[in-house]
Amino acid sequence: MQAMIARRWRGWADDPAKADAYVAHFEGNVRPQLEGTDGFVAATLERVKDDGGRTEIVVVTRWASIEAIRAFAGDEIDVAVVEAEARSVLVDFDTRVRHIELADEDVFGHLELIDIPAEAAAHEPWFNETLTSVNDAVVRLGVIDGDFHWHKHNEQDEFFLVLDGELLIDIEDADTITLGQHQGCSVPKGVVHRTRAPRRTTILMVEAAGVVPVGD
Repeated sequence: MQAMIARRWRGWADDPAKADAYVAHFEGNVRPQLEGTDGFVAATLERVKDDGGRTEIVVVTRWASIEAIRAFAGDEIDVAVVEAEARSVLVDFDTRVRHIELADEDVFGHLELIDIPAEAAAHEPWFNETLTSVNDAVVRLGVIDGDFHWHKHNEQDEFFLVLDGELLIDIEDADTITLGQHQGCSVPKGVVHRTRAPRRTTILMVEAAGVVPVGD
């Protein structure tokens, strides 16, 4: 089973007009370039106000392989590709990107024993895989450390359960929810949220089958 790779980048604009200018640049210039690259799967863009009043822009692209990313970004795949037009309207941006390994196919079938601690120990952050399917839902395992990105799922609720570590769930325009070991929480569909882990944390997620883990 070959995992898909998500590539996350963030930029910040100090006023809405400049955020609009970046979005126009992305849709008019960057997206066509991505779509012309073999192995590109999809891209999402989310914009959220941060605590300082700036607009945080999150771009997540999904790729069939590291080789496909290299065809777009060059040999130094962790270095962000930020064009002059983007630099001119952003006050800050990530100079390096984060790659997240996504395994969408079931790792374990029905009636097969799942040793979740052993499966988690076999992977390093950031990792996200589908353990198994249950009716129209999937049970996913995540191994994370640090912050994820603002995103939402338009049609799916999402349940989080912390197996070990600590998970913070930031909710747009609402208080942060903090989960300790064996605590859980459901996030409704359409709610913009961000998960953060102050240290290595293992979580289980229950979501509708076909969910895009990095957001719609």
